[in-house]
Amino acid sequence: MMKIKIFATLSLIISGFSPFCAQKLNFKDQNFEKAVLENFDLDKNGSLEQMEADAVTNLFLVQKGIKSADDVSLFKNAKMIVLDDNTISSISISGLSHLNLFSCTGCGMSSFKAEGLNTLGSLYLDNNLLENFLLKETPQINQLTLSLNQLKTINITPLKNLRKLNIEHNKIQKLDISGNPVLQTLNVAGNKLKETDIKKGVKSDVTIFGTEP
Repeated sequence: MMKIKIFATLSLIISGFSPFCAQKLNFKDQNFEKAVLENFDLDKNGSLEQMEADAVTNLFLVQKGIKSADDVSLFKNAKMIVLDDNTISSISISGLSHLNLFSCTGCGMSSFKAEGLNTLGSLYLDNNLLENFLLKETPQINQLTLSLNQLKTINITPLKNLRKLNIEHNKIQKLDISGNPVLQTLNVAGNKLKETDIKKGVKSDVTIFGTEP
């Protein structure tokens, strides 16, 4: 009986129906799935397996008709994700321990949250409709672009490595950069901010652009 079972299992493997075959990933957004299949379906079987997703380090999904960014969580080894010019109303990302750059510009997004992205260095969210913006445990961010949004307040104190900050054309009236010791350039044009509305650190050496007289 044991020989029969072993023979049956071997037959399944040889014929391509291994009981241990790779599991198909389930996507929430069909356009997201379609876009990644075009580039990363290595065995051309019409579906993406975890092994294929794990091999992806760069995701460039610009103008793909994507409406949800939830599927980025399937790509655990992604270092760069670009979702520009899609239609995504809100984004919440976490658990991508290798991510270095994330961009979602021109997506009509009103809410963004990122948590536990310990290697994220560059974040680009300009030209959206952002009203809510929250970062937790993102200590390595050095470049942050939030221009052309609807933000009224922003807390950047936890971003100790921040060097470049662009927040042009929002609705910000007060800004505290006293907790950002290595900040080099700050662009606040279009916010009706005077330099006296910006709280600086004692040893601040930042160049500020766009303040009002």
